[in-house]
Parts: sequence; C-alpha cells; structure tokens
Amino acid sequence: MIDEKNKLVDSFRKVYSSATTTARDPKIPDNDYFKRRLGGFGAEYEFPKYIKKIDKDIEFLEGGQFISKKRDNDSIKEKNEFIYTTFDTIKVEKYIKIYSQVSKWESVTHCYYIKILLDNWTDEEFEIVDKKTRKVDKILKPQFEYYLFDKKELKFVKSKSNDFNVILDHFEKAEKKPSKFKLREPEKFKFLNDYELDELKKIYSTRYFMDYISRYIKKNLIDVDGFIIKSEKIMIVEIKEKFPIKNKIRPNEQNEWSYGWDTRRLLWYDYISKKLDLDVLYIIKQVASKEDRALLQWDAILLKEFLKGVSWSFSRGGGGGEDTLSVPYLHFDKLNNLLNKF
Repeated sequence: MIDEKNKLVDSFRKVYSSATTTARDPKIPDNDYFKRRLGGFGAEYEFPKYIKKIDKDIEFLEGGQFISKKRDNDSIKEKNEFIYTTFDTIKVEKYIKIYSQVSKWESVTHCYYIKILLDNWTDEEFEIVDKKTRKVDKILKPQFEYYLFDKKELKFVKSKSNDFNVILDHFEKAEKKPSKFKLREPEKFKFLNDYELDELKKIYSTRYFMDYISRYIKKNLIDVDGFIIKSEKIMIVEIKEKFPIKNKIRPNEQNEWSYGWDTRRLLWYDYISKKLDLDVLYIIKQVASKEDRALLQWDAILLKEFLKGVSWSFSRGGGGGEDTLSVPYLHFDKLNNLLNKF
C-alpha cells in the first residue's frame, strides 16, 4: 500500500504542478498562488471527518463543478448554460437528492455523476516540465463509470460512453495546448501521505479531470465545496482555512477581529443559493497564523447572515489578488453550535 500511495502522490504532484502557475503574494513570506491553493486541501479533507464526530445525523456529500462554454465577443448575447459534474466513490443513488435540486435550475442542461473506481488503475504518458526541460513521464490513470441524471425521471442512467467524451463533447476543443508549469519539490506534497488511500484516490481523480483532462477544452469552470444533509434539509458549504484579520495594535481584542470572503466566490455562492433555493454555510478552519496552520477551532456563518454584517463600503486585497469583503469575527458562531440549530 505504501508504494501505491507514493505513486499516487507523485502522480498528483505532476498533474497539479503542471496546471498551477506561481503568483507571488508580497504580504506573506515564501508564499505564492500555488502554495495557497495546495494549502486549501487540508480544511476540505478534515471537515467531513469533523462533522461525523459531532453529529452522526449529518451527511456530507462532495461538491460539484459547474462548467460553461468559454465566452467571446461572438457569443456575448448568449446566456450561460452549465454542465454539472461530481466525482465520488460511493453509490450513485446517494446523490439523487442533490441532483434533483441542482437540475431544477433551468441553466443546468446536463448533470453527470462520475463514479471513481478504486481498482484496476493503469499508467499513462504525461508531459512534465522538470526544471526547464520538457519530457514525457508517466502518471496513474484512474478508472471511472459515467452516469447521466434524468431530469424528468429524477434518476441516474449509466452512460453508454465510458470515457470523458460524454462531457467533453459539449465543448469546443482548445485552440492551443494549455500552459505547462514546472514541477514543484516533492516535499510540498508530503502531507498527502497522511491521507487515507481511498480519500487520496478521490482527490487525485477529481484533479485529474479538472487540472488535466478539462484543460483541453474551451470552458469556464467554477465549483462548490460540498453539501451537508440533515433531517432532509440540504445546505451548500464553502470551506476555507483562515485566521482572523486582527488589529495590529490590539491583536487580542476579538471585537476588532474579522473574517473575509473573496468577492468572486461570495457573488457566486449568493447567485447559486438563489438559483438552487439552498442556504449556504461558510465554514472556516481557524488556524493560528498564516505561517502556522494548526487547527484552533471551526467557525461558521450562514451566507445570509454574512451579508447582513458585511462592510459594504470597504474591501481589502485578498491573498489571491482579489478583493475581499469582511464581517466582524463575533458574527460567526462555532460550527458545532450552529449545526445543532438545524
């Protein structure tokens, strides 16, 4: 199993590095877009495990990807239409409630569930940039089953096509080969060795599609982190790893702390919340500092409550070069307290 995990982590390193650019953040030492993006996996991996411990009646299901055609001047009058996809290892029937809700949105034309098969993976060739040299290497090729959701019958039907063309055929092929970025050091990916093998296969399989396969089509892609279900109530969740923004002069005064939400994601979640008629829960793994990512506690707030307390007249630059809107820290609740109210 150790050899299998090492090979899986190495394949993830090649796929993820190749698709992720470097954009430095001058506010944080030794920090760039790649590092921030990779660091986000921790909270998303830990959250489902945490809620299972505190409430056995809550079910977590993976989020999906909303994929639309890339817009240009010739299609400016066209409205966005989306293909919706989810990657997971569990039985397809588990997602009927989620897909029934997503498929109500008239702009979602097709919904696919891609079941990850955990066995019989093979190798395939993959071009990498090692330092400054391009060469052909190998990565693991996952195995999948493809299901289409019937929006009228509200059930899944196994696709006759057993490859990604069932999704890719909805889009035009990219005119140019996507950029290929250099490999990062293996040490940056060591934390993945602590993940369970099946969970690591799920993460890799999703990135295999998002950072490799889908880069060869002309598309826009934006996702949701996940869903939680309790007592038939479904909520969308956005999961982040942050530490509170503090007053530099009075860092211990909690009434002067705040949490931010980047405007692009905030707008997206507000939009789909209305379209899907689902509440959004913003969940934060509070860490000690930008350098020390140790867990302190889980904080949370409903999107509608965040919007009530947001500082509309002020935004700050986020770590990813995007504007961030903030809400006082004391508007947030501890996650377990908030979940107990549902």
